[in-house]
Amino acid sequence: MLPAIGQGALALETREGDARTRDIVAPLDDFETHQSVLAERALLAALRGGCLAPVGAYGRIEAGRLALDAVVLSPDGRQRLVASGSTEVAAAAALGQEVAESLLGQGAAELIAAARAT
Repeated sequence: MLPAIGQGALALETREGDARTRDIVAPLDDFETHQSVLAERALLAALRGGCLAPVGAYGRIEAGRLALDAVVLSPDGRQRLVASGSTEVAAAAALGQEVAESLLGQGAAELIAAARAT
């Protein structure tokens, strides 16, 4: 079972233009987690899903590469679309888009629309 997008990751917000605060919290930004969440969020955006969309994803670094597994489910859970991919760590957004395109090709948009209608 794949978790919802961004599960387990913490985020910090700072005021726009507040360089001092950004410098203070910068050491808390874990690069691998950041890239993993970027890939997951790019996937969700490309699917045009929100927090209630039946979408799960798991991004992680494996052997120096960013890997992403994703799933879209029908509202009743009977239909399950899956896709995976991997790339260089710096290409997180492109990976999310690529995996989303695979899911869309399998009919993910219809499952997400059905979930919105219920």
